[in-house]
Amino acid sequence: MPYFYLPSHRIRKESLSLLVCFLIAVGLNVYAIIHYDAPLSELWTSILYVLEATFVLYAVWIVLRLLVYGFLCLIGRKPKDEHQLPFILHRHERGYRSHRHHHQA
Repeated sequence: MPYFYLPSHRIRKESLSLLVCFLIAVGLNVYAIIHYDAPLSELWTSILYVLEATFVLYAVWIVLRLLVYGFLCLIGRKPKDEHQLPFILHRHERGYRSHRHHHQA
């Protein structure tokens, strides 16, 4: 039975995507502080809202990538390389081997 995994290069790319989403959320927060003449302490006091916005942006980014992948599949232009797939679609074809199997040799 195949199991899902995340290769190390994909972890780096997803971490970078999450960092970009965080920077966008911080930028929106700074813009709102400047636009509404709020005190600069709002940068620290609203960090939970910034983190929430980060994860919402990241979720939207994942959905957009899945929609593009689905559209490419519909028109017959699936990526040839498995590493171009959205991260949740990666599969490892070898079955899971427990520690018991390694010690029976």
